Amino acid sequence: MASWKQFVDDAPDLAARVRARFEATSQHVLATRTLTGSPRVSGTEVGFAGDEAWIGSASRSGKSMDLRLDPRFVLHSNPGDGSMTSGDVKIDGTARGSSADDALRIGAAGAEAPDESFRLFWIDLTRVALTTVDGESVRTETWRPGTGVHVHEQVR
Repeated sequence: MASWKQFVDDAPDLAARVRARFEATSQHVLATRTLTGSPRVSGTEVGFAGDEAWIGSASRSGKSMDLRLDPRFVLHSNPGDGSMTSGDVKIDGTARGSSADDALRIGAAGAEAPDESFRLFWIDLTRVALTTVDGESVRTETWRPGTGVHVHEQVR
């Protein structure tokens, strides 16, 4: 498990491109596990404050309850126009619930602090993958804590 800061420190170029993908649109796709063990797919916001990344949720939503019971998730960047020229990101990780002080941290980072109906979850990373398509070439860059970036290229 690693923080967003650890990812940035270990793979700054990849982290910058991943962040740009999440900042390109406001809604992304989050997969969580329900109380019964079934998967749940929901839209979510992704943001950055200081050295951390977060996902957002309505306080009483299913995904918020899911993450409180089982913090594991998979986050998928908005696919945009589907061309994948700017990349397709998938992050595996765990979520940590926010505290009352987090609204102050968000505000200090220049973002709008959420109200009580909104819940933040700070994310820790177990795997980050960025896949891009350039003509007939598919390139996947995968980062895991302690192993650095592994690149796999193939022709379609």
